[in-house]
Amino acid sequence: MEEDPQRTRLIGESNSDVSPDREPESQDEIRVNYRYRYYTLPSLRYINVIRMMLFIDAIIAIAFWASVIFSLLEFIMALLSFWAMRKLKIQRILHRLNDALEEVEEDGKPIKRDVNIFRLVRLIKPEMGMISLAALSLLASTASQTTAPLFFGMVVDAAQTSMARLNRTVLILLLIYIAGAIAGLFRATLFTLAGQRMVARLRKELFNSIIQQEIAFFDQNRTGELTNRLASDTQVIQNAVTVNISMLARYIMQIIGSLVFMFVLNASLTGVLLAVVPIISLGAVQYGKFVRRIRQKFQDRLADASSTAEENISNIRTVKSFVAENKALTLYSESVDKSYLEGKRLAIAEGSFTGTIGIIVAAAISLVLWYGGKLVFEKDITAGVLTSFLLYTLNVAFAFGLLSSVYGDFMQAVGASIRIFELLDKTPAISNQGGMKLDNLQGGLEFDRVQFTYPSRPDNQVLKNVSFHVERGQMVALVGPSGGGKSTIVNLIERFYDPDSGSIKLGSTNLKLLDPSWFRKQMSAVSQEPTLFACSIRDNISYGKEADFNEVQEAAKQANAHDFIMSFEEKYDTLVGERGVRLSGGQKQRVAIARALLINPDILLLDEATSALDAESEHLVQEAIDRAMNNRTVLVIAHRLSTVRNANKVIVISKGQLAEEGTHDELIARNGVYKKLVLRQLTAGETNIKEDNLTDDPVDNRVLMNK
Repeated sequence: MEEDPQRTRLIGESNSDVSPDREPESQDEIRVNYRYRYYTLPSLRYINVIRMMLFIDAIIAIAFWASVIFSLLEFIMALLSFWAMRKLKIQRILHRLNDALEEVEEDGKPIKRDVNIFRLVRLIKPEMGMISLAALSLLASTASQTTAPLFFGMVVDAAQTSMARLNRTVLILLLIYIAGAIAGLFRATLFTLAGQRMVARLRKELFNSIIQQEIAFFDQNRTGELTNRLASDTQVIQNAVTVNISMLARYIMQIIGSLVFMFVLNASLTGVLLAVVPIISLGAVQYGKFVRRIRQKFQDRLADASSTAEENISNIRTVKSFVAENKALTLYSESVDKSYLEGKRLAIAEGSFTGTIGIIVAAAISLVLWYGGKLVFEKDITAGVLTSFLLYTLNVAFAFGLLSSVYGDFMQAVGASIRIFELLDKTPAISNQGGMKLDNLQGGLEFDRVQFTYPSRPDNQVLKNVSFHVERGQMVALVGPSGGGKSTIVNLIERFYDPDSGSIKLGSTNLKLLDPSWFRKQMSAVSQEPTLFACSIRDNISYGKEADFNEVQEAAKQANAHDFIMSFEEKYDTLVGERGVRLSGGQKQRVAIARALLINPDILLLDEATSALDAESEHLVQEAIDRAMNNRTVLVIAHRLSTVRNANKVIVISKGQLAEEGTHDELIARNGVYKKLVLRQLTAGETNIKEDNLTDDPVDNRVLMNK
């Protein structure tokens, strides 16, 4: 009986699979075994392929449902976070909003803000050396992630052919992962470090821009909002221009690299996956625009909440004294629904977009799995190729999903950067630098037909055609009813504001022509409610001038502050607390007077600097001020008769106008506003000269004052 040539060829091929260590079989046994192998070997191979495909199906199914569950959890967490925010009653206070929750100008027109994204990226330019190294690490990390799926497929094919090939492929895959992990470590470290350096520099620049602004700027912007820009918004920008940009680049390169490998593996399968890319890309662009606007509004609401909290906490003693806790809470909570609506819109947008993308990607993966399985069944590709392709598909899917989240965070940073750049670009109306610097201060101060309205209160004119002259070396007292404009005059002299019309001169030189920083160093001011910083007494006294301890101590002695300072355990190193809360009112005022006297100014501006002192301390401080007056110009806002009587001139300001001007005796004789103020003080036994609704009194005022 002749052998079938085809069967003989198959038997010969099968014989190569027999172990060389096995004992030779009989010819009949060999023929029987070969016949068995001939009929069963193809079936066994198909069974192995089917088992591998079932295993891959299980992995893909788990990944699919994991992505769906992850999307749902992300949506739920977004809703829960804004529900919690509503419970915490975060709200907005300051910004003008229309019915559409858009910030508007005073005339009701929406404020249009925009920012160049490239400018946001340019913030990191000084750190380009570090960023370049981080970018190289990013390339290496992404390359490892992109090539790993290819070797996964090779492992599957190697497992069916040769153990040596399997070992070699697994070792290469392990090295790829180790290299990727090391590169990822460098990438994360370098990008984070660059971000920290960038945000530190940005905060310094932003703080410098803020403190260089004119006082009117601070009248119109709340402290809490500005501090929120410094802290919260800069942190958001840091994450955007370093971490988020690196993640964006990573995911984009991961998508591109994966698609390239997918084309190499099988172009038709890649075409199936690419069918959904335009849909996802278009949705991502529209989503980014929408989320950018919402996140910007949300950041504004957070800034307002921070401002409100800062204001109430810093004035907690006033809140407590008036039992106004509920009122403060109501103020903090009254606009929470508007803030919640913004958060709700953001949560719905994020959840809907993420969920929709997840469903689209899952459908694409399922389609790829079906079509790839068909190609394996038809022997167009191997099981290893399908494995690699499916892993690349998962790479692309997860990169798209995370890309949308990172893109949303980046758009949040774009929104936050708008206000940051507004502050950085804002030019102060009154520059602190530039102008004339006089060799000496010759001549006095002159107000010539000055009119002024605070920018924050444009409908209320504070000074109306005020003119007066203060000779050099004179002590001039400003008196008048509260709200008449006395403190405004002091503010204008310090050039915190410029008059709307008229002029203020030092000698013959308009203050607008002088260098503001230089001019302010020639004067010193003490307000009625002095502000101290949360540092030691020594640091507070030497705040305006670098001085040794002896100079600080001498200034304290002149202000009658030395004795009470020495009574403290830490003496001049005693911390005064925030805004000087650990000191009494009189102690704070004496420290402020010492700070003013240490500068040795040419001009002294005093807002009744002795009003919080007891009689003995007032006398001692007044003596120190009298000594400091030599060859200096002193302007004091006075509320006490004892202060007014020592003045060379008394200027009465009432309802924004110059009511009277002259010496104390001259004004008493005129029977005008000043006389009414004096009578009120004498008859009521009060110490403040503030009222203007008095009637004439037949008593001789000079006699009363002499008593």
